[in-house]
Amino acid sequence: MKQTSDRWFAGKVVLVTGGAVRIGRAVSLAFARAGARVAVHCRSSTRQAEELVDRLNELSDGCFWLQADLDDSNERDGLVGAVLERTGRLDCLVNNASVYRRRSLLELDESALLADWRINFLAPFQLMRQFALAAERGVIINLLDQRVAGVDPGAGGYGLAKKMLRDATEAAALEWAPRVRVNGVGPGLVLPPPGVPKEKMKPLLRQVPMRCSSTVEEVAEACLFLARSETVTGQVLYVDGGLHLT
Repeated sequence: MKQTSDRWFAGKVVLVTGGAVRIGRAVSLAFARAGARVAVHCRSSTRQAEELVDRLNELSDGCFWLQADLDDSNERDGLVGAVLERTGRLDCLVNNASVYRRRSLLELDESALLADWRINFLAPFQLMRQFALAAERGVIINLLDQRVAGVDPGAGGYGLAKKMLRDATEAAALEWAPRVRVNGVGPGLVLPPPGVPKEKMKPLLRQVPMRCSSTVEEVAEACLFLARSETVTGQVLYVDGGLHLT
């Protein structure tokens, strides 16, 4: 059953990278429930993307999925154009796709650093540029990490790349205003890495001021807020139980 759409989202087209699983799936569902037409990007989660789009189309008409390897410049650079070719517009880009590999700085050789940088900074940054070049108006939301507020050497190239993306979020918000708004969401402890039981997160919750993990739905709601808030730009909204303060 289709729900009554939020006025801002009605008729809007939203591209969610890595939108078929985990946090991306929750973000895709939230935008569809609000009435947006969602383009779900995936790399290898094609079965999950196909199943999700069936669900999304029960909520909002015209949702679809696209496959692209963001580490391949040709596939990545064709993603925004593919959405525009199919829909004729693109109103919101959610840069959610990322890869987390925990490494110490001494383990971070050139190959590992570049691998983390390409997926966690270069790909979302290039998509930001393509969006800004193609869209008359719109909003970009970058999924960051609460670590961008502090220092975590063990986060390796992932942590460094996310800090670069945080800085790019602020710079683009300034350069592209008022036509394009650019914001970030900084999740904290939400989901364990794939294949790791959720119980493994419990000891880490002692570090969280609120003593609980955040939910994928809370992260998705933060994205909706930033999308519809027409005067908010250059902000990072932390959804982390206060973890970024510690």
